[in-house]
Amino acid sequence: MTLIDIFNDRYEHIGTEDKKQAHRQGMWHRTFSALAINPTTRGVVLQKKAPGRYTFDRPDYADFTVGGHYHAGEKIEGGIREVHEELGLQVAYSDLHPLGIRQTAVTLAENYIEREFQHWHLLPFDVDLDAIPLADAEVSGLVEINLDDAIALAEATTTAIPAAFATREGTGLAYSEGSLTHDELVPNYLRIDQIYLRLFVAARRYCAGERHHLYW
Repeated sequence: MTLIDIFNDRYEHIGTEDKKQAHRQGMWHRTFSALAINPTTRGVVLQKKAPGRYTFDRPDYADFTVGGHYHAGEKIEGGIREVHEELGLQVAYSDLHPLGIRQTAVTLAENYIEREFQHWHLLPFDVDLDAIPLADAEVSGLVEINLDDAIALAEATTTAIPAAFATREGTGLAYSEGSLTHDELVPNYLRIDQIYLRLFVAARRYCAGERHHLYW
């Protein structure tokens, strides 16, 4: 059982609940999310989840770099734990660039209702793909793409872009070159508030030297 804080739709704390039960009943809760970017190479890193990590069917999508739930009572800065756990990188919360909060509600399955206050961040780092330990077994691999290509893919002005892959194989990682297609992006992230496009544009502005009001 993992206890998380529960809120009403105005982001006022009203108690705690088990994470699985919170999703079954559609309770509002907090999550931590980050998009890793390399300002020098203008590279963006996405992750692929290991099969069977969700109670609903989910294809092999290229999701955002890091994401997870805050534990009950955990401070906002505590979300950096997810970077350590999923990527195996030891970075400080001060290394992140907070973007703001996304309030989102979507029913992904009959027993999985996602009502979240998502705390979004950019994670700038100058780390090659083959230098990321990828310590957590829940992540099956990473995908690195060019930032301008990422924006074009999210806009659907192209259907496939060049990509570098780090894929978990046995106890190690295999590296390859290939393509990432529009169909490999999470459909919900392409609709309504277009969160892929929003994050990629924020990353482009960050790489251009902007630091304020990046989250449109």
